Amino acid sequence: MITNRPEFLIRNLPHYKNFPKRKSLKVDLSNLPLLLNLDFNYLDGIQPITKSRINYLLSHNVPPIVNINPSETELEYYKKIGVREFQCIKIILNFYVLNDIDDDTIEGIPYNVSLMPMLKRGKIDTISIENLTALDLQKVNDNSNIVYTDFNPFQKWNQGMGMSYEIFARLGYDNFTDSLGFNWGIFFLSPVFDKREVKLPENKSYSNEINAKFRRYKTNLYFKNFKNSVPRRVFGCGSPIELFLLQGLHVKNLTPNMQTSIFKTGEIVSNYFDMQRDEVWLGQERLITEVDLYFPEKKLAIFCDGKEFHDAEKDRRIVKELEQLGIQSLRFSGKQITENLEAVLNSIERQY
Repeated sequence: MITNRPEFLIRNLPHYKNFPKRKSLKVDLSNLPLLLNLDFNYLDGIQPITKSRINYLLSHNVPPIVNINPSETELEYYKKIGVREFQCIKIILNFYVLNDIDDDTIEGIPYNVSLMPMLKRGKIDTISIENLTALDLQKVNDNSNIVYTDFNPFQKWNQGMGMSYEIFARLGYDNFTDSLGFNWGIFFLSPVFDKREVKLPENKSYSNEINAKFRRYKTNLYFKNFKNSVPRRVFGCGSPIELFLLQGLHVKNLTPNMQTSIFKTGEIVSNYFDMQRDEVWLGQERLITEVDLYFPEKKLAIFCDGKEFHDAEKDRRIVKELEQLGIQSLRFSGKQITENLEAVLNSIERQY
């Protein structure tokens, strides 16, 4: 579980330790990248879709249309290439704040999107192709509104429990609500496929080179088979102290961007999804740093230092390079954030 929580949040953040009973849930996805939101609509059924899978359908005079429920021909294809079981992958959202919309509705704002495999007794479980054939995957997807308790997206999940949102909402919850994982989608991952053949939604007006780079990036992000139960971060905060600071800034009505990359050539990009939207690929060799929290309107970068010892020379170099781009920097230790969050927030407010 997440520990060393600031007292400031316990005193000031609404629903920090209480999920109210009998309320419907809305999700504010406006802080997530547009292309990630679009990918949510694509990630269902059996994944990934590949050129070989499409060609197999065509060779059997079956229209190359892939639905959430696989056709008999598609299942034949998987048997032919030796697939006997699939990993069941869940798309999980964690919320950093819960806002009351009205007497009947509460709205969550995500700080983390992650992928997690289906588990059994803490270990990765799979579903056989025979059992998959017997399922209506559309119904599975429609009924996947599961809530996971004690879901810390920064470490293995093996202590909590899962239940439908209907049951969860009837019971209520009196613990830290940012450690609730909300299932937002589900797909079944084949262990066998050629990465070079993966087909993903692309803008055909972009260059082949740009599309190929993002295809490789997303193939590794979405479709790499899991070896353990550690959630795979797709988007969001990288550590608990970043989460604490994000929550504190919300109390102060300040909303930064999470995990912003700043490059030597002056480009400032919030995430790879926005890079894809802008039809640009910026390699890591051009990166100055990745900022934990960033206010683009003020050109203000916030760093959360979780480790006790840092490379001071490297930190000074980063600050200098950012200054040359007109970007101010503030750096806070994990101890400052957990033990005196209000003072940290006051420092940010003054600089802001």
